[in-house]
Amino acid sequence: MATAEFKEVLPVDRDKLYAAIIRYEDYPKFVEGCTKVVVDRKPGGKVRCTYHISMMKNVVYTLDHVEKPEKGEVHWKLVDSDTFKMNQGRWKIKSAGEGKTDVDYEVDVEFKIPVPSFLLNRIVKGSLPAMMKGFQKQAKK
Repeated sequence: MATAEFKEVLPVDRDKLYAAIIRYEDYPKFVEGCTKVVVDRKPGGKVRCTYHISMMKNVVYTLDHVEKPEKGEVHWKLVDSDTFKMNQGRWKIKSAGEGKTDVDYEVDVEFKIPVPSFLLNRIVKGSLPAMMKGFQKQAKK
């Protein structure tokens, strides 16, 4: 299992960042490797998304998300995957002043096949900086 965490204040409006986070269908435009997202919204801030990712091989997985906009939170957990044994995490964002957002992101993943921890950590943690830049850029559009 690999855990990755990102905690930083980003120079972007909190509401705009939250909107970028929950527009899952737009992820292929700015999340590296994401080729398609099928979104099924349900009442009460519940959203089921099936992600199609291209990383070394094509990966498909489904996550259930719970959105809490008033708290600036999104939590998710794995429903189905051909590759992941576990994929769960959360966003927690809050305003840090005008045009700034305190971002707290955490993800825990485990693959169904054995992956050396040094490689798993590089895959999970190594992608975070680029991913955050993508969300920041998308939120500023």
